[in-house]
Amino acid sequence: MLKKIFNADDFGISPGVNQAIALAHTKGVLNSTSIMINLKYADEAVEMSKKMPDLAVGLHVNLTNEYPVLSRHRIPLLVGKDGKFCHGFVNLLILSITNPVEFKRQVKIEVQAQIEKALSAGIKISHLDSHRHVHMIPTVFKVLLELQEEYKIPRIRFVNENPYYTIRQAKDKEWLKDGGLIKNLVLGTCAVINKLLWKYKSNVYFYSIIHTCKLSRDKFNQVKIPQGYDTVEIGIHPGSPKIDREYLPDIFDKNVLLDWRKKELETLLDKSVADEFVQK
Repeated sequence: MLKKIFNADDFGISPGVNQAIALAHTKGVLNSTSIMINLKYADEAVEMSKKMPDLAVGLHVNLTNEYPVLSRHRIPLLVGKDGKFCHGFVNLLILSITNPVEFKRQVKIEVQAQIEKALSAGIKISHLDSHRHVHMIPTVFKVLLELQEEYKIPRIRFVNENPYYTIRQAKDKEWLKDGGLIKNLVLGTCAVINKLLWKYKSNVYFYSIIHTCKLSRDKFNQVKIPQGYDTVEIGIHPGSPKIDREYLPDIFDKNVLLDWRKKELETLLDKSVADEFVQK
């Protein structure tokens, strides 16, 4: 039988997201989440997770937003003068090509610091993934492979969604407007490179890139899973914008204020979505 992992990213990013994740787990189908251990509301997330022992908690490696675990003097390639991370996916990819040795070293010590911080907080790390999917950059993916082995972490998210299967079932063309297809093609290319460079193979199929942050109930209508996988991971971003609007000074990512966060929470609360996967 196909195993289904409903994983909520961004645990620790805000009070609204934290509460939405707790609700989606206790009342819905959510059985996994990924914590951003370096953020302001990570401590709250850790305490909440202790009350939800059946919720798997992975590490949402963060190399793009707010303050790192390490000081800026130790990872100068990754941060600005204010001590905050200063690069997005594209710039990190460029750095991995133009300064590969030092880039890898600095990424590794920061990711290791995030792992250590999560473990020290009592998190038993179920998997590794990342904010903005930057771990799919081949050099960063290699870092995660090395640390996965060192810390005996069960798995790494591998973004391998087949666009043909997803688009064929889509009832609308939102993926053309919001960049979902482009994101899928970029990450899919990274996946191919990671397979070739590091001989990596995953038995987990990842679903949601094309519909990123817009997984309403209608996106779960006979979702096709290619043969060769025994597990499907659904990446989703539930939230409570109403709660987070009360914490605006702490909100650095305006995405958590979008109504789609609430819709994705509602999707997770509909337990019938777990029955919509068909292996082809």
